[in-house]
Amino acid sequence: MLNGAAAEKDVPGGEVSFFLSNNTGGFAHFAASSLPTSKFQGFFAKVGSSLFKTVEGIRPVSDDRTVAVENAGCSALLNHSTFYEHFFIPLGRNCLVYQLSRELPVELSLDVRRASDFRQWGRHYHSYEQNGVFVVEFAKKTDGKEDSNSGKDEFSVFVAVKHDGFIVNNNSEWVKRDYSLDRRRNSASERHVYKAAAIEARTFAIASSGSAAAAIKEACSVFKSLNQLEKAAKAHYDRLCAGKPRNETGFAVNAARIALDKLRASNGLYAGLPWFFQEWSRDEMVSCAALPAAAKKKIVLKYLDKALDDGRLPNITDGNYKPSPNGSADSIGWLFKRASELLDRKAFTPAERKRLQNALKKSIDALLKNHQKNGFITNEKNETWMDTGFKDDGRSGVCIEIQAMQLNMYNLMHRLSKDKTYLLLEKSLRQNVRKFFWNGSILADRLNDFTVRPNIFIAACIYPQLLSVKEWEACMQNTLSKLWLDWGGIATIDQSHPSFKSEYTGETNESYHRGDSWFWLNNIAAIVMHSINRKRFGSYIKKIAAASANDILWNGAIGCASELSSAKEQRAEGCLNQAWSNATFIELASTVAILGRQRTK
Repeated sequence: MLNGAAAEKDVPGGEVSFFLSNNTGGFAHFAASSLPTSKFQGFFAKVGSSLFKTVEGIRPVSDDRTVAVENAGCSALLNHSTFYEHFFIPLGRNCLVYQLSRELPVELSLDVRRASDFRQWGRHYHSYEQNGVFVVEFAKKTDGKEDSNSGKDEFSVFVAVKHDGFIVNNNSEWVKRDYSLDRRRNSASERHVYKAAAIEARTFAIASSGSAAAAIKEACSVFKSLNQLEKAAKAHYDRLCAGKPRNETGFAVNAARIALDKLRASNGLYAGLPWFFQEWSRDEMVSCAALPAAAKKKIVLKYLDKALDDGRLPNITDGNYKPSPNGSADSIGWLFKRASELLDRKAFTPAERKRLQNALKKSIDALLKNHQKNGFITNEKNETWMDTGFKDDGRSGVCIEIQAMQLNMYNLMHRLSKDKTYLLLEKSLRQNVRKFFWNGSILADRLNDFTVRPNIFIAACIYPQLLSVKEWEACMQNTLSKLWLDWGGIATIDQSHPSFKSEYTGETNESYHRGDSWFWLNNIAAIVMHSINRKRFGSYIKKIAAASANDILWNGAIGCASELSSAKEQRAEGCLNQAWSNATFIELASTVAILGRQRTK
């Protein structure tokens, strides 16, 4: 149910899951199956400045299987034949609400840990009741089996459960999980979790904090104000929707808007859930185009002063996580692409425009000093968005989209400063790129590497002036002849290439950029094709839009855009709620609609 309208469909097979968020970094991810299928499912809450997993599973003791899953935006329903489960997280609150349509015993399992910490030893739980609230204290200590010492206190987390029933069984026990989704992804799939209690009730408010008093207070406060909190959340998500949808595409757009909003963190956007709960500069810069102008501008301004001494942005800006070992060659280019779009809309004040000019000059100067070779901008292995090189693959050298980004930066600097130096730099680099990359048929992916990859669509998005319209048409058609997938996707390497993999390989990364089709890039390609020749490429655009809508509505996590799909057939794979997949679909739908209105004037 989105903005008062509903769409439903019988979907055979697959594992349906859903996401909820408090919009400040906490989230819930649960599967429709009776047991979790991944160690990244459960309730994750911010405790202090860190993200912790707390609840591993909450399930009614019943043989009544799930028959339908409903995404209501701010909440989710699991419908059974004789009852339903209702999940909800209030905005801005570190509390999961769980309700049943009738009173049943409910098993509560915990796996308290820092979100990315999978150590098994040194975990200690203690449970008790206090003023009608069930409380579990978790203490993490070091253990010599995994750590350099034993018995050292690391942290404590308290989980408080306010409910309207009674404890049926508090005989806690450790139980072994074997997560089927993780196993299929070649990821560690076995883990022991703590079954804390069985509580018979209809309504639960489960809060987490660094102190028992704070957790109890939060759980009781939310429990007391459930109706008002859910009403406020529903109003918030309704405001995100672009009117009542008339078809599946409209439903998918509204769902993507809500899914993108669920990735909001304290200062920006998570790259994706349930894995990428950090603010990645590249992902934020690609995704912010789908945000309202004020929010987009806020993210752009946030990054203007974050460039490193070499002229680039750091991969991850969240100080609570270790930065990626790889540099980011392209996030700086996306930053100034988004800045140029805002400049076109006259969105900057004079002071902000001056700040933009200074940041851009600093970055250009540093890039020329640190990353220029023989007139081109270079990068090391795994520094572009294709950052999971397998064996010797990693796109080091001179990449086509990086040159397009540098060209756009020169163009923007000339617009801001009127200094003809940048006009000359732009002209020189453009001539060199055309000379060494363009063979009249396709653009090389890298200098001296004409392996067909889809990065030419990024180049066309960032700097369309590189080729003429007719040249782009030929380039795209020839590229699509090698990469197009009939279900509505684009492969990440020529399907005749020895490295091509038709099926997703999970954590081995072998297929990531050697076959897998990424929804964000598919959407970018459709946007670009629409701008070049919407009539010639119309069938591709429609199939891409339909595939993205199908992914959002009927595959993977309900109402969320997945990271990627196998090339062989459309599937929801990789990260199940990916920011740039949601955002570029919204951008695609908006672009097509805007151009359509212009065409009818």
